[in-house]
Amino acid sequence: NWCGRMDGLEREEMRWHQVVQLVDLRKDTFFTNAVVIVGFCCDIGVQRNLGRIGAKDGPSSLRKIVANLPVYFSNNIVVMDAGDIGCNGDDLEQAQFVLSEAVAKIISGGGFPIVLGGGHEVTYGHYLGIKKGISGGSIGIINIDAHLDIRTTVQGLGNSGTGFYQIAQDSQMKGDDFQYLAIGIQDISNTRALMNYALSKDVNIIYADEVRADYLERIKIIITAFAQQVDHIYLTVDMDAFAAPYAPGVSALAYNGIIPDHVFFAIYST
Repeated sequence: NWCGRMDGLEREEMRWHQVVQLVDLRKDTFFTNAVVIVGFCCDIGVQRNLGRIGAKDGPSSLRKIVANLPVYFSNNIVVMDAGDIGCNGDDLEQAQFVLSEAVAKIISGGGFPIVLGGGHEVTYGHYLGIKKGISGGSIGIINIDAHLDIRTTVQGLGNSGTGFYQIAQDSQMKGDDFQYLAIGIQDISNTRALMNYALSKDVNIIYADEVRADYLERIKIIITAFAQQVDHIYLTVDMDAFAAPYAPGVSALAYNGIIPDHVFFAIYST
């Protein structure tokens, strides 16, 4: 995946594929000042949720896209790639556990994990890894998504739409606050029962039709206030939040989703 055009060997001539360092989480333990990429090649949760599969190929595709990007990030930042986590048959739960172990190891080693999905069943495993890796403190979740993904599990098994329900249940069992801000939500993508359940859990919701220039400052205030209430932020982005022309390969197309323009990137950078 990490190959591409070569313009030279000086830092200002380099592209991502020339600077990414490959690491083995089974051996390496120190990730200071590193952004560590992990692929989650799994869409069993999408399949369980009766969606269109194919998201398992996402990590490879994303790497190929960014491989040729020019290097503009600071010399003080190291970009590492820890490889992929797959799914053995239908065993989503084991894949999520392995992901949680990987994320925890990156965080405890001083790194910042970026997980490439995969279906949105990545949510629960990623969250568990953050929980394991941090040394205490509250976690606030920001989810950019058309869906709340707060559906109940089926016979105790999760899928791509249950991640935040599972987190809410875990939080309730442990007496923790469930801190969840969802951006890009659409009525057309969520039943009324799901909306009512989210509101009963005090989920903060910014709807897709509010992601526009005249709401920008208000949205920034909401995000900032949310972040100030917690010690750590877990950000997850589901590609189906975006309008179909910009994300045509997702399982659940959003014909009227978010447009990734300057307004969105101003929100994202907040």
